Amino acid sequence: MTSNTRWLLETADVPIRYILAKRPEDATALPENREAAQWLAALAERSRTGHIGDIHGSHDYRMENILGKCWITGQSRAIEPFAEQADFITRYLGRHIETQPAESGFGRLYHYRDHEKILCCFLPFVGYAADPAVLHIARQRLDILYEFTRQKRYDIYVDGSKLGGVKKEWQPHVINPDLYAGGHIPLPDMHDLILFAGMSPHLTDAERDRAESVAGWLFGEGYAGIHRRYGYFWAAGGTYNAKVVIYRVNLPDFETCDRGDLVPALFTVFVLSHFRTASASAWFRSALTFLERYKNDAGRYRFPPYMITEKPDSHVISGGHMNAGEDRKSKIYGEIISTYWMERIYRNLMTLEDRGNGGP
Repeated sequence: MTSNTRWLLETADVPIRYILAKRPEDATALPENREAAQWLAALAERSRTGHIGDIHGSHDYRMENILGKCWITGQSRAIEPFAEQADFITRYLGRHIETQPAESGFGRLYHYRDHEKILCCFLPFVGYAADPAVLHIARQRLDILYEFTRQKRYDIYVDGSKLGGVKKEWQPHVINPDLYAGGHIPLPDMHDLILFAGMSPHLTDAERDRAESVAGWLFGEGYAGIHRRYGYFWAAGGTYNAKVVIYRVNLPDFETCDRGDLVPALFTVFVLSHFRTASASAWFRSALTFLERYKNDAGRYRFPPYMITEKPDSHVISGGHMNAGEDRKSKIYGEIISTYWMERIYRNLMTLEDRGNGGP
């Protein structure tokens, strides 16, 4: 046990203590934590009404934020009140994977992006990795992304002027419709990385190697030339023919980036710390060097508030909900949250090292 883990177990509230040590007494108390209870209540309302929609987006009523915050506050299938409310999601996924998408339009993309990938991405982290529908979606995404990224291709754009209904300023960044003609998007985003990170302990060695290949694509020479929003997807027949559907994972230059780039940085480093190809990259090393600047004399961390944001109607996947159940009015709130996320990052790196030495 590191000194920072010991300090957190002595100082932090129930969710962090449970996540770090899995003590039974903390599991019992976790649903009573104010932050955890708030998000469990939001999930319970969804379960009560059976409402699956409103999946993607930054609003706090969106399912991806509800599930993301339940995970961040330590809830899982092992916590009975959470499991009682979450099981309706896996039942829905089990039915959905047997259905077919719309024949055309953006509905084909949302069929797989929203109702499978995004809805599923946090579930392995909260104890549902072995669920048949979760396994199906994770392996399907892994196969699709691996087949594209293993080619080391970054030539994803076509001339948008030859397609109908595309604004002139968007035309240089229209993503080739052939890539997603069937509705599956072969470009990795943060939801994919979260899904594979949570699945990693449950993958075969061959599957894990595929996930590493997908993560490694982000660090290829051509990735810097990808548009910040990935680009514009094109589908004819709707009220508009082009729109942004996914965002690329932002890998900022920590010496020149602005404050906006630093809001999601800590969360991005945490997710990427699950992957060997990411952690071995020059970018990741520069990220750790940057984060280490915020270590204090006690060996703990205190990041600026914008790097540990907890803000209503903000994306979990963009670092907008970083509080793991702490009292935000506490004088040491920033130190607890900052140190906690760094401890999680270094634990992940130790897992990668152990795995490289023949561990599980």
